[in-house]
Amino acid sequence: MHLYPSQGKRRNVAAPVLDLLYPPGAPCRVPVLAVTGTNGKTTTTRMLAHILAASGQIVGMTSSDGVYIDGRRIMEGDCAGPRSARIVLGEPTIDVAVLETARGGLLREGLAFDACDIGCVTNVTADHLGLCGVHTVEELAAVKSVVVEAVHVDGWSILNADDPLVAAMREEAGGHLCYFSTKAPTQWPDFLRDHVLQGGRALGCDLDSGTFDMILYDQSQTMLICRINEIPATMSGMAAFNVENALAASAMAVCNGVSLPVIREALRSFGTSYEQSAGRLNMVEREGVRIIVDYAHNPGGLRALGGVIRKLRNGNGSCIGVVGISGDRRDLDILEMGEIAGRLFDRLVLKEDYDLRGRSAGEVAAILRQGALKAGFEASKIEVVLAEHQAVERALRSALMGDLVVITADDTARVWKQVSAPPSKDLDFLPPRDTYPRQSEMRAL
Repeated sequence: MHLYPSQGKRRNVAAPVLDLLYPPGAPCRVPVLAVTGTNGKTTTTRMLAHILAASGQIVGMTSSDGVYIDGRRIMEGDCAGPRSARIVLGEPTIDVAVLETARGGLLREGLAFDACDIGCVTNVTADHLGLCGVHTVEELAAVKSVVVEAVHVDGWSILNADDPLVAAMREEAGGHLCYFSTKAPTQWPDFLRDHVLQGGRALGCDLDSGTFDMILYDQSQTMLICRINEIPATMSGMAAFNVENALAASAMAVCNGVSLPVIREALRSFGTSYEQSAGRLNMVEREGVRIIVDYAHNPGGLRALGGVIRKLRNGNGSCIGVVGISGDRRDLDILEMGEIAGRLFDRLVLKEDYDLRGRSAGEVAAILRQGALKAGFEASKIEVVLAEHQAVERALRSALMGDLVVITADDTARVWKQVSAPPSKDLDFLPPRDTYPRQSEMRAL
């Protein structure tokens, strides 16, 4: 009757009410912060959420292990796609959305948002190639660049200046540019040097200098964010990949308006415990045996983890690797994974994921073994135990005091529970060796 009266002037009575509730220019959506890349995106997402929570904000987060609202996991599983992101974006209690954005979801459904306030690309390396029509690392970079292309004009694109494929995204990235680098300023590429000299924003940490200062360059000013040896997750700089992740997370926090003291204190309380960073460089000691559980699911991830392993090894103990890789990777990727493992460990227990992803049982382990042998690894020091939990038990039972056991876990929750539990005294836990393929059968494969 107000809009279409039988007589008199029509009046839109709802408009003044809505204008009062939502005045022009008032915020109508939460900030959306999206992280993508080949490696490091889960840890960067967790670090960023930790920093934002320390600043007093209620964070909605998606990651490869679940959906979190205000630190509480409401959904379990690989939730780095647009469906999980929509759950967070539909949650009315949050102040900010931190979304891990994986390749698979991008290719299946695209983004869960029309634009984001801050987008970050950690790195791009060869992984998942040969799937969904993506056959080269350049094509993979084009997929991941969608995140920074979706940054709105007033937002920020955070790019890894040390990765040429990521740095090249500056041509298409939306909003303002912010870079991060672990190289000395004297080794910066020209575009980064010019960017900083012109007052642009960047974060750096010279890992080669030994000073380990995380520096913010902004508007021709230089400010200390934090010292790397104060961040537990970096293991005093030994975990160089977590230095990169800390730089990426700090860059996103700075661009979201978080103060440096808050960022500093939050980084100081972020470690590699399972509770805080499940499946990423989790360490435990059991009966004198040090154990590392890490997701390291591709050659790049294992290569990065290898830098930490070499620094943790001691002269007396052996280093035992429990290594596997997803069956949907290319043969040459699986072979490379085996080669890296062959150069890194003293003994190998090769396993497979519970989901073979189209492969026959023993096929992935056979290619891994071939790669290790290609790297010069002794065949007598390779065991094949296909089931992950049984492979882990085999390695733990064969380890001696002072040894280091490294597990590239698929089911990280189950593996962590297994390595954290008191050692089992049941020597018949494992089935007879004949239930696994014999070495002759593996060679035939």
